[in-house]
Amino acid sequence: RRRGGGAARRRLPLPDTVSYATAMRSAARSREHWREALRLLGVMASRGVRPNAHAYAAAAVACETGGRWEVAISLLDRMREQGLPPSVIVYSAVMACCGAEGRWEEALQLLAAMKAERLAVDVPAVNIAISACARGRAWREALLLHEQLRAWCSSAEGRRGGQMLTERTWGATIGAMYKGGQWRKAAELVGEMRRGGGGPHP
Repeated sequence: RRRGGGAARRRLPLPDTVSYATAMRSAARSREHWREALRLLGVMASRGVRPNAHAYAAAAVACETGGRWEVAISLLDRMREQGLPPSVIVYSAVMACCGAEGRWEEALQLLAAMKAERLAVDVPAVNIAISACARGRAWREALLLHEQLRAWCSSAEGRRGGQMLTERTWGATIGAMYKGGQWRKAAELVGEMRRGGGGPHP
């Protein structure tokens, strides 16, 4: 029995990428433990476990919890150094971190980088950028993103993908108008939203 027990212990798997990413996600949104998520990212490298996009996204969420937007941006360079191209999920998490700290210009730069790298920028990613602009009271930029996204949803490409403006799109844009003192434009957007202005148009 002791031999069998020893064999069972020897068969216990070492933590892999999925295990680390799961642990990082658990710690990332905790005010007490967000630093642990960043520490685990370093532990992975030291133990020869290659981080994936989900691990980096969890690290970016941890940066948002801890208010470390500069560190979040540096994660993108770290990925590239490891030969792992940043994905939409990581860019989105880093943008959200910047937005939470009012760094709307950095969020827009990240969105532009996504497009330059020909990533499939989707509605949720643009929503994050609009929210960042709203937090930074950059109402003009938020409105421009909204109109660009709406035009894309109405395009042939957007219709094929079933892309639609979401409640978050409208809410973030309207919020940006209010914060920028653009009451009339906010009211117009509320009316458009109520008339069903969020979907693809024929």
